[in-house]
Amino acid sequence: MKRARDSGKTTTDRVILGTGDDRSVSDQSAGDDPFVTVVVVTYNSERTVGETLSSLMAQTYPDERYEVLVIDGGSTDGTRAVADEHGAGFHVLEGGTIGACRNRGIDLAQGEYVAFTDSDCAVPATWLCSHVERIVDAPDHIAGVGGPNRPFPDDSEFAKVVGSLQGTAFGSGGSPQSHAIDQIREVRSVACCNVMYDASIFADHRFDGDINVGEDAEFHYRLSETGYRFRFDPSIAVSHHLSADFSSFTKKSRSYGYAMARIQRRHGTVIRWYSALPSLALGGGTLAALGDLASRKLRFVPLLLVAYLLVSMYPTAQVYRDRRHPLALLVPVLLAAQYTYYGIGFIEGLLAPSPVPQELP
Repeated sequence: MKRARDSGKTTTDRVILGTGDDRSVSDQSAGDDPFVTVVVVTYNSERTVGETLSSLMAQTYPDERYEVLVIDGGSTDGTRAVADEHGAGFHVLEGGTIGACRNRGIDLAQGEYVAFTDSDCAVPATWLCSHVERIVDAPDHIAGVGGPNRPFPDDSEFAKVVGSLQGTAFGSGGSPQSHAIDQIREVRSVACCNVMYDASIFADHRFDGDINVGEDAEFHYRLSETGYRFRFDPSIAVSHHLSADFSSFTKKSRSYGYAMARIQRRHGTVIRWYSALPSLALGGGTLAALGDLASRKLRFVPLLLVAYLLVSMYPTAQVYRDRRHPLALLVPVLLAAQYTYYGIGFIEGLLAPSPVPQELP
C-alpha cells in the first residue's frame, strides 16, 4: 500500500460515525481495506443532498471501512434534517467558503484516503471500491484519483446537452473530460465532485479557505507546481445536476470567469492559459463592430460570424452524435453565451478593487 498519513495514533484508533448523541463506534484497525472518509460540502442543499447521501450509503465498499461527513456552510433550509435521516456526520462552519468547508472536512477526517463529492451529485455503488483500487498502488507523485461527471438520466434535455457540450474541448477547455479518453492517464487536475485524495498530502497542502468558487482548480494548481498529478479514470463517473436552463447556465459561466480572474490575481500568474480567451474574443468582436460602424459597411462582423459558425459546427456535431436531440442545434448559441458571460465575469474579476470581493458584483 502506498504512503499513509502519520497521524501519531496507534493502530486501534476508533472512529465515531453518525451525529448528535446517537453515535456508533467503529474499530479503524479492523479489516484489510483502507479506511476512507467521504466529505460532502453543503449549503441549502435540502433538495438534492438526499440523493447524494443515499448513493453513498449504498456503496459496495465495507460499511465499517468508511465514514461520511457533511460539512455545511450555514444552511437555512432542511439540509441538516436530511443528513440526520441518512446517519451522516453533520458539522456546521457558519459562513464558511467551499474551500474552508473542505478544509474542515479534512481536519475531521479519520481516513487514510479522503474522497469528495458534491451535494448535487450521486455516485455509483462501486465508487469507493473503484477509487481505492486506483489509488492504493499509485506512485508517490499521485495526489489522488478522479473521473468525469455526467448529467442525471432524468435531468432535463437542456442539462444533458450542456453536459455533452462540456464533454467537448470547446465546452470545457483543457479539462480531462473534454477529451476522448478511453484509458487511465495522469492529469494536472480533476473536478472535486469526483475525487479521492491520499490524506498524506494534507500534512503540507490545503485548500485556500478564502475561495468559494474554483477552489479545486486553485488547489490543484498549487499541487501541480510541486510535482503532483492525478489519475483520471473515465470509467469512474458520477451523476451531477448541471444547469437546467439558459439563465442558470449563463450565471454559472459568469461566476466561473470571475473566480478564475480572482484566483489568477491572487497568484499573480496565469493558471490556465485559455482563461483569458473569451475576454479577448469579446474585445475583438467589439473592435470589429466599431470598425464596421465607423466605415458604415458590414465587413468584419459578418466574417467573424461565418468563421464562428464554421468552427462551432464541430462541437455541434459532437453533441448531436451524443444526444441525438434537436436541442443540439443550440450549441452555437450556448457556446457564444458561455464565452460571453465567462469573458464578462473574467473582466469583472480583473477590474474588481482589491481585495477582490468573493462574490460577483
